[in-house]
Amino acid sequence: MACLGYDYANPYEVYPDHAASADCRTGFAILRDGRPVIAVDVRKAGADLVEQRSTLARYFHAIDSVKLAILTNGTLFEFFVDSSIPNTIDSEPFLTIDLETIARAGVTEEILEALIAATKDHFDADTIAEAAHIQLVNKRLRSAFVSEAKGPSQDFCRFILARIGVTTPRPDVIARYYAPLIKNAFEESLVVPVVERLRAQSSGDGRSNPLALHQISQRIAATEHQLEMLNYVRRRLAYLAEDETSFNAIENIRYTDYVGRICVYYDRERKGRLFDYIEGADGYNKYIFPEPIGEIITNNVLEIDTALKTVFAARVRELGGLTPQQKLARIA
Repeated sequence: MACLGYDYANPYEVYPDHAASADCRTGFAILRDGRPVIAVDVRKAGADLVEQRSTLARYFHAIDSVKLAILTNGTLFEFFVDSSIPNTIDSEPFLTIDLETIARAGVTEEILEALIAATKDHFDADTIAEAAHIQLVNKRLRSAFVSEAKGPSQDFCRFILARIGVTTPRPDVIARYYAPLIKNAFEESLVVPVVERLRAQSSGDGRSNPLALHQISQRIAATEHQLEMLNYVRRRLAYLAEDETSFNAIENIRYTDYVGRICVYYDRERKGRLFDYIEGADGYNKYIFPEPIGEIITNNVLEIDTALKTVFAARVRELGGLTPQQKLARIA
């Protein structure tokens, strides 16, 4: 509460164990002009927040002045509004904050903007509702695009075909002929440009800079090209994933950057290593996968598809998919 500017010692501002009725209460209510505007429900450490949303939903519904609801287990913070039905919180949070992720990777602009909007000096219900709606739409759009890219639906195929002048195609023709074409076009339009940029950057000169004397460790900031490779791997696996467990696990793909190479891994660097990437000066880059695959040297990143998919699937089986808490931490 204090970090948002509210005085937790003042019960006229932060009211603990606030009750909407005898059997409906929340951990804290932040008041404005004597009425609750933010509800904060606190659960025990490690609690599965999905199972705890119903209590917060009842409180939110009971008091129409509440415009923002926060559910937390001390590590994860879920933020809800009523963007669809007044006084009924959405079924999914518009923002999830994971303190462990922040400690490891820092705070994103998206999180900062949401927190600023919830502070005492900047709180405005309309602003929060608008920002929440935008975040929810972005998340749903991304999910829809990924789904259509992996397997275009009949409706989507008809929409796209109509844009290029192909009208009233039969369902069997769409499934047999057009859907594969649209799927390939998706891949070519979204993946190939990234591949071409990677190739162009690999063939350039003068990218290397000498290490400064003050860099006493062997780790350095990854080059722009290396970071693009990491982002490509995540996008490519989203396309290659065959089940929801693998798709969700992509969130746990990370990297460690060293001098001249990066190590891309799943969840844990040593046990979850996917491959080492070394940028080649001649446009041919080296991908070092665990045995028995070994090294792949190529100027076409699509050639690592089979190795990438195989090793990633093995790592997910060995180390497990996302925990319930990690699933909640996924951001649109």
